[in-house]
Amino acid sequence: MKAIKLASVFAVTAVAAAVSTVTFAAEPVITGTAGMEYVSFGDSNTGSSLSGNSNGELNLVVNTGVVFAQIEFKTTNEDETNKKADEATKINIEKIYVTQGAVKFGRFDGSVSTGSFMGMDEIKSGVDLATTTDTDSTGVRYEVTPELTVALEATEATGNVDSDIGVAASYVMDFGGFKAGISGGSVGDATAANIGVQAVAGPATLSLNYGTGEAGATGATDVELMTASVALAATDALTLTLEYSQDLETAGEPDGTYFIGAYAAGDLTYYVKNYAGDLTVERTVVGVKAAF
Repeated sequence: MKAIKLASVFAVTAVAAAVSTVTFAAEPVITGTAGMEYVSFGDSNTGSSLSGNSNGELNLVVNTGVVFAQIEFKTTNEDETNKKADEATKINIEKIYVTQGAVKFGRFDGSVSTGSFMGMDEIKSGVDLATTTDTDSTGVRYEVTPELTVALEATEATGNVDSDIGVAASYVMDFGGFKAGISGGSVGDATAANIGVQAVAGPATLSLNYGTGEAGATGATDVELMTASVALAATDALTLTLEYSQDLETAGEPDGTYFIGAYAAGDLTYYVKNYAGDLTVERTVVGVKAAF
């Protein structure tokens, strides 16, 4: 029965791809950001990271109209003269996928099951589909309408556990003054459901999200999460944003906050970030970046 269902889904996806509009390749467009940061960790940090000069970072986005890729380059605090190059510089492909009309396939950074999450996602980004691995790596997405996206998502094989294929969907409607959406999915024994709303009030944007689901190889781990954020455009150059997240399922219901203040001056953006609470490593980050 499972094979029949999967075959049916793939057949529908193939038909959708055939009738979707054709995507034409264009000259590659490369955009990105570059900058550096200084990080100061809080007293609660028990890791080996020390306060001081942090990673230089370069993010590249390449878009040909058919292929989209987002590549991240990070330099560590190690000197390349003392360490091998692959230890001093880290390269990570965040996303790389192919677009054919309304169909996209490849590696995505995130699951369609969290598509209704609105606002910031620095600490928590909604309840994801996760068994022993998550479904962020591989998938096929079809944009039925601008509001509705459906997807096949696959977990990675790990250890002695085979990969699995599941489904996810997201529906987000813009009502003008506010947005509302619902999304979710299932893969193996893991499930996820999220709802979110976002409203604009003058210079402020308010977002509220709730997610629930079951995670783990047997779906035995209950997950429940609430997040809220407010973004304020104080001036044309200054933006202030605060995110609050709470784990409603873990004992004690730990929470955390993330704050960023960003000031744009010419080609540069200066910013201060602060992470606090039990859901994240407590730290303060001061940085500057430029976009190109």
